Amino acid sequence: MLAAPVLAACDTSPGAAAVVGKSRISVSTLQHQVDAALADPQIVSALAPGSQFAQALGGSRDGFVRMTLSRLISDRLISAVAAAHHVTVSSKEIADQTSQFVQQAGSLQSLQQQAAESVGVTPGQLTGLIRLTVLQQHLSDALIATLPATPAQLQAEYRKDIDQFDQLDVAQIAVGSKALAHQILAKARKNPASFPALASKYSQDTQTASKGGEVGLVGRSQVVSLLGAAKTKVGSVQLVQSQGEYIVLHIISRHVIPLSQATAQVKSALYAGQGTALLQKAISDEGTKLGVHVSPRYGRWDPTTQTVLAAKSPISRTG
Repeated sequence: MLAAPVLAACDTSPGAAAVVGKSRISVSTLQHQVDAALADPQIVSALAPGSQFAQALGGSRDGFVRMTLSRLISDRLISAVAAAHHVTVSSKEIADQTSQFVQQAGSLQSLQQQAAESVGVTPGQLTGLIRLTVLQQHLSDALIATLPATPAQLQAEYRKDIDQFDQLDVAQIAVGSKALAHQILAKARKNPASFPALASKYSQDTQTASKGGEVGLVGRSQVVSLLGAAKTKVGSVQLVQSQGEYIVLHIISRHVIPLSQATAQVKSALYAGQGTALLQKAISDEGTKLGVHVSPRYGRWDPTTQTVLAAKSPISRTG
């Protein structure tokens, strides 16, 4: 009853939990998200009394509702910033990022459990969360691209991470006998096309033998440190001894990305750590420009933390 006068002063439209610019987040949309989450056993378990997740939310359902509404508002703001900078995300990029997260987590089930226990997201909501993650990554890169950098700064950063941009595709055959290594070396130099068959037959490196000795792309400087620059010519076959093994190396091809094609990546490395701050400022500025209004029923929008906070009671005790 005491809250009634406050609710009457709401800046949101009827039936809205929040309004971001002209985008309306309805109460039913928020309720659907919350109900779906609280029907998930993993999220229910994560919200058990005394758990770290529950404590972070203040140990109440209201805290979970505010967190969910915060995510919906952030989605609108980030999408608005992305549109302003002409940044988009493709289905393939979302799928690639999902695969990367699954690999890091160990399995899709583990990834879903982590999402449930850390941010209260159901399996059905996971794709949307990953899309937002990729969008933020692209936005961060786009904002960094607007920062100034001299040619000298870019060149220095490019040289520092040169193994990302200058790589050799190599194959190897590892054996324990020096005599056998020289026999393989002679055969491979006479007929480089026979290298995969020789690797499958002789190499004791089980990881590469089944792939015809294929190692893949490695930084050219790593190969230069083993052989010297003169012996890294494409097409050459060389012998090197390493840790008690004799390794026949085949330099298959060289892949170079010039600085002119890697400027965005180099600039991201140059300004590493600033992307997050730039993104947060852009989101905050967008919120100020559009206006974020939250129904007092749920709390108030804090532009500093970019979250919905519990509304303070209009009545305070004195005396």
